[in-house]
Amino acid sequence: MRYLAQPLLQFVLVFIIVTFLVMAATRIGVTDPFRDLAGGTVSQAQIEQVKEDYPYLDDPLPVQWGYWMKDVFTGNWGRSYLQGQDNLDMFRQRMPATIFIVLWSIGIGLLVAIPLGVYGAYRRDSAFDRVAGVGSFAVISTPPLVIGVLALFLIVTRVDWWIFDFPTVGRSQYVAPWEDPVAHFQNFFIPGLVLGLGLGAAWSRLLRADMILVLQSDAVNMARSKGISPRRVLWVHALRNSILSLMTAVALAMSALIGGTIVIEIFFGPQGIGSRLITAIQQRDLLVVQAIAAILVVFVVLCNLIVDLLYSVVDPRIRLARSIG
Repeated sequence: MRYLAQPLLQFVLVFIIVTFLVMAATRIGVTDPFRDLAGGTVSQAQIEQVKEDYPYLDDPLPVQWGYWMKDVFTGNWGRSYLQGQDNLDMFRQRMPATIFIVLWSIGIGLLVAIPLGVYGAYRRDSAFDRVAGVGSFAVISTPPLVIGVLALFLIVTRVDWWIFDFPTVGRSQYVAPWEDPVAHFQNFFIPGLVLGLGLGAAWSRLLRADMILVLQSDAVNMARSKGISPRRVLWVHALRNSILSLMTAVALAMSALIGGTIVIEIFFGPQGIGSRLITAIQQRDLLVVQAIAAILVVFVVLCNLIVDLLYSVVDPRIRLARSIG
């Protein structure tokens, strides 16, 4: 429990700092807070409703933030007066699509990165390693939008997939895997592939570099001297000692993925939190922008907290150091 205190404290501090900065940013240029923060194009009746719901909007910024935090902890995340929708209802409708895109992207990225990184380190400077390196850098250098166009051209429109009917541009919809696994795969595989290929290419180079060092370490040499099979040495001993950097990269990619899903959601069609954020910014629906920023902070920090705890599971030395210190 002692080493949980520091990550939790960091979570609280990050949430406070980021939400306050987002609130300050949304107040820049605001002349009529009740009109501007409700969207700028609302009716007079809606403005009166905003004044009733948020009488503190013309108070100093720290006071506004304090009242907003009080509302958040009581379950009031605000609402969109332009859309006539409560923000919590919007989260329930749109957040699952974004989360599944992120999960699919990470899963595909790991499926690409681990074999390429491990085998590339094992066959260092071989033809496979050189081809994998060139291919990885090519994918990393290609924008996700271009990969999305290529995926639609090469996978969706040019191949008859028999049982699978992948949607084209703008036609992907949210389907939960427990409702219809086939429809879920059809709607999320291509968006996940577009983001996951770039992640996998970058992660494979990171894992390869760590694996090369670990394969030359005393621990691996000792495992080999004990007669342990090369496959077990490679995929168990070496991989386990090389995976911490990969876990860190996955945690750091969470925030980038949330931003990356904006392009994917607009291009492919699953209505997630990213596309809603773009709409809110365009309409100056600033109360929605503030709520989305807060929920994304919670999501990203919790993911990093989980990965931080997994360090202790993967490497017992970290758990021992934390228990001592």
